[in-house]
Amino acid sequence: MKIKLIITGVLSLVFLLVGVHQFAYANHATVSNAQVSDQITIVNESPDPMARKCSFNSDCPYGLCKSGQCGGCSFNSDCKGWGTCKSGQCGGCSFNSECKGFGDCSSGKCTKSPY
Repeated sequence: MKIKLIITGVLSLVFLLVGVHQFAYANHATVSNAQVSDQITIVNESPDPMARKCSFNSDCPYGLCKSGQCGGCSFNSDCKGWGTCKSGQCGGCSFNSECKGFGDCSSGKCTKSPY
């Protein structure tokens, strides 16, 4: 009688372990077949430099918050590397070196915007 209980217990344990292994393997196969893309989609290639909404200057990584939008400035230092301050707006330039990662200088403006 004791031997039957032991054998039944061992068989139950074996079936349980096989079931857990099958479940884990099935989930692993699903994850390993997942596809990951490193591409991004650009929605607007020439963004409005004042497109980011704000309430405070601290909401803006580049420029000041003016009239609820980022990108305003009073001094070149307000732009924090995004071009120069031109007519109260960051992103102005005379040379490519003033754009620092925001494209080239074209027609007095950096060709890329952080917003």
